[in-house]
Amino acid sequence: MNGIPEGFMKDGKGNLVAVVNIKQTDLIKDEFVRKAVEKAKKQQAELAEFKQKQMEEADDFLELLAQEYDVNLGGKKGNITLRSFDHSLSVKIQVQERIELGPELQVAKQVIDECLNEWTEGGNQNIKAIVNKVFATDKQGTLNPQRILSLRRLEISDDTGKWQKAMDIIAESVTAIDSCRFIRFYEQDEQGADQAISLDIAKL
Repeated sequence: MNGIPEGFMKDGKGNLVAVVNIKQTDLIKDEFVRKAVEKAKKQQAELAEFKQKQMEEADDFLELLAQEYDVNLGGKKGNITLRSFDHSLSVKIQVQERIELGPELQVAKQVIDECLNEWTEGGNQNIKAIVNKVFATDKQGTLNPQRILSLRRLEISDDTGKWQKAMDIIAESVTAIDSCRFIRFYEQDEQGADQAISLDIAKL
């Protein structure tokens, strides 16, 4: 099986090792890990099927609701919250877009640098350090789009109009690559606050 001769196992370096030369504890550990991972993959498949069915049922309900009000929803549905009649239980469906920033960003950075150089000339350099941190890349050399887009929420008064120009360029650089839909389940606690029903095994 898998090209491994009977009576042998592969080690972490890909070498063939005779089973008779492997410690009993290592054999038991190997058997436990393989069985555990097999069960985990089965559980993963069941969760994926569960998610798909719940999404389909939620979409069917929204279509029914749209028909009642004679509305054509069309496309993927946006963020919604469905609650039980007593409001103690809820299901939330959220759509999250994955975005990337185009080459226009380099132009925006240049305009921002011009603003910062004017504002910090002979003065406080802290704002320049903060903005430069926003444009810092991770270990893979990738920019964080959310961090950069957060600049557009800043209330900055600039008589030259350069800052607003840079913010407009940043907005134009945004491209939505795809979107992912999430479904989450909640139950109210004794204080009436929604508590997520975790399906993440690490949080159980």
